[in-house]
Amino acid sequence: MSKKLRMAVTVLFLCAVSLHAQTGTPSAAYQKGYDSFSRNNPQDAIVWFQQALVETSVYSLTYNYLGLCYYQTGQFQKSLDTYILGTQVPETDKRVLYYNAGNTCFAMGLFERAEEMYTYALAADPAFGSAILNRANAHMKQNDYTEAATDYRRYLAVEPDADQRQQIELLLALLDQEAADREAEAERQRQEADRLAAQNERISQQQQQYAEEKAERDAAAREAENERLAELERQLAEQAAAEEARKAADEERRRKLLEEIAQSLADNDSEGISAGTEGVIEYEYEEELD
Repeated sequence: MSKKLRMAVTVLFLCAVSLHAQTGTPSAAYQKGYDSFSRNNPQDAIVWFQQALVETSVYSLTYNYLGLCYYQTGQFQKSLDTYILGTQVPETDKRVLYYNAGNTCFAMGLFERAEEMYTYALAADPAFGSAILNRANAHMKQNDYTEAATDYRRYLAVEPDADQRQQIELLLALLDQEAADREAEAERQRQEADRLAAQNERISQQQQQYAEEKAERDAAAREAENERLAELERQLAEQAAAEEARKAADEERRRKLLEEIAQSLADNDSEGISAGTEGVIEYEYEEELD
């Protein structure tokens, strides 16, 4: 709420009391309480009004004046409880009791509850100008400018010659400007939100595109690496096979060489033994006869 609006609400806040015709007969206790209230002695008046409430026949104004005395002495919760209690009695003036209950809630800072009480007072009397005005003030305290402006305009319609008319019209102008400023700010925020959403969408799309491209690059790199490793394995396998073939060939050559050597040796040994005539060994012996 702007500083100007806060000042306007302070100027326009009222605690007026409006009393209509009442029912019942004032008791002696009530009269003594009223006399003390009239002499601005609310503490003494409370004692008499409390006594008047427990009598057989309670004068309807007792609830209102006791609530006012509690209010004047700063006992706001007791003031509110007394007004609410009075609204439960058939012959009391609900219009006034709910209105004063609203003023007490306002003083307690219970602005939503005050709005409720003023609304009940207006249900009893839709043309109750003070209740309309103070409900507008309660709306202001809750930063509900739209409802506040509605009630201020309603108040001026009900009270066209109100003393506060100039101030209220000034306040309405401020509220209209505030509403326009809020709408402009809301529109700016909407546009900014749209801009950020579009920006985030572009970034998201770019991130997705980058991720997809990176995934493709990574996949291609993995495929190339796999192909390189496969080629390397193939080459190693070929080298291993070639090495095995070389070893096998060497082994075969050694085997053949050994066979040739063995055969050669075998051939040399057979040349020292002959079955021919030139090698016949002759023996001489004598025959002896017995």
